[in-house]
Amino acid sequence: MERIIEPDSTQLEFSRRFPFLVLASSSPNRRALVEAGGSKVTLYKPRGEEKSDREDCFERIMELSENKMREYLSSTEPDKGLPAISADTMVLFNGNLIGKPKDRSDARETLKMLSGNKHSVISGSTLYIPGNDPVTIFDVAEVYFKRLSDREIEEYLDTKDYIGAAGSYRLQRNGWSIVQRIDGNWSTVVGLPLKSLISLEESLRSAQSQA
Repeated sequence: MERIIEPDSTQLEFSRRFPFLVLASSSPNRRALVEAGGSKVTLYKPRGEEKSDREDCFERIMELSENKMREYLSSTEPDKGLPAISADTMVLFNGNLIGKPKDRSDARETLKMLSGNKHSVISGSTLYIPGNDPVTIFDVAEVYFKRLSDREIEEYLDTKDYIGAAGSYRLQRNGWSIVQRIDGNWSTVVGLPLKSLISLEESLRSAQSQA
């Protein structure tokens, strides 16, 4: 796929709708994603354990996002007068969830497994707008990997992109070079479904103005 040039039109539209927001996430990638468009971000790092007993992966991803938002809203910080967003992301391949690699060796095995294949990235997100109850959504993007040689995998591992990344790659850094194409929005792969959040914000604002 082509190299990602930021900010794109979706990032700019998101920042127009959310010039100031609280991001209830410890992910530097999500923060960079929204700040690239111009949003001013106040960060809240959830302290709770990421845990869900749901067997369905879609229900699980939404519950994890909701838990982060619930923790933020029950805290004493920061400004509850701002919109807030929490999120969680999972990689699904052949019915199995793929988490973050333990080390380089683990990342190597994951990239070999994904090489030449399609996998799904599921990003759930919870939006809180003052005066409304939080609403949770999810979005799915299908990612097609190039067929990678052992040398290409080692070269990618040398970038250190795999560290702390579900699926052992980061799209917006160097991951675009090992991805053939994406069916869906690339921001969903990064970990925040911006297009879906824009649509949700529009519907919530509309409902609020008609109330």
